[in-house]
Amino acid sequence: MPTAFGQANIEFGASQFTFGEFSVAYELSLIQDVGGRYSRKELFDDFFQKYPEKKKKVIGLVLKVKGKTIKDNVTIPDNVNVSLSNIDLVIQEVLKKPTARIYA
Repeated sequence: MPTAFGQANIEFGASQFTFGEFSVAYELSLIQDVGGRYSRKELFDDFFQKYPEKKKKVIGLVLKVKGKTIKDNVTIPDNVNVSLSNIDLVIQEVLKKPTARIYA
């Protein structure tokens, strides 16, 4: 017998990220290097140039993932570079992607 939505054991309150933050991280995860002329960094730079408001959300997510708080009245400058390691950290933490640790 299928479970109805009202009977499902789903918890939304425990999430530390909003749907907007999750969707930005998901969009970042879809940007992939296709092996062409552009490097991965250039693809992200083009994405941030096209959507500057998402760049500000990513910077806020980087700070949130690293445990730093940002106040609502603070303006984030547009000329900040977001490193690939910070983008990967946001994707990994927000989307809960698994990691492999190899010990030599």
